Amino acid sequence: MAGLGLGPPDFALFELGDPDERARALEEELQPKLLALGAQCSSGLARVAGKELFVHPGKLPRRRNAAPEEVLVAFSDSPKGYRGLAFLAVVMTREHLHARVGVRGDSPRRTGMQRALEREATNLARKGKPFRKLREFLDWNHEELPELAPAHSTAFWLEMGEALAPGGAGLDLGIAWTQEEARSIALGDLLGVFRDLAPLYKVLANAE
Repeated sequence: MAGLGLGPPDFALFELGDPDERARALEEELQPKLLALGAQCSSGLARVAGKELFVHPGKLPRRRNAAPEEVLVAFSDSPKGYRGLAFLAVVMTREHLHARVGVRGDSPRRTGMQRALEREATNLARKGKPFRKLREFLDWNHEELPELAPAHSTAFWLEMGEALAPGGAGLDLGIAWTQEEARSIALGDLLGVFRDLAPLYKVLANAE
């Protein structure tokens, strides 16, 4: 395998029909690969983020008769986890590899993140090229990719800010590659996309 070392056998794990069997395979086979990739990324992502980042395995959802549809490894500025904090993530699904920025779960920092995102909405809308392939992945169906986000619009960023209010849905934005594209992506390509996403991450992570 070239690039990041992710190939058809890894994506094929999502084809396992039995929910428990898939969850076990993803947890024992794929997640360790993503954590190893996270370790390779960590120093480069720290330079992108401008601060030390810690690698965290994403918890696989365990729902009765429902198999997990994605596996992620997250990077946050806390050694304790990423819940309620801004994070960067590498995510794999049945058909795609993603680089994402997100906030999941409540925390006292979300009010500050909401204010910061609303304050920077106009500047983020002017970023242009770095956000041209941005998509919103919150509550998507893990099948067809969501439509491209209107990231050139200040109103879009204000809406994302509203979702960060305490008790809100949170935020999950990113860039996706197809399974075929993912086979040839190098570490530098992945870090380059996170560099494009860094302005958004920094607005959230540095919010007070």
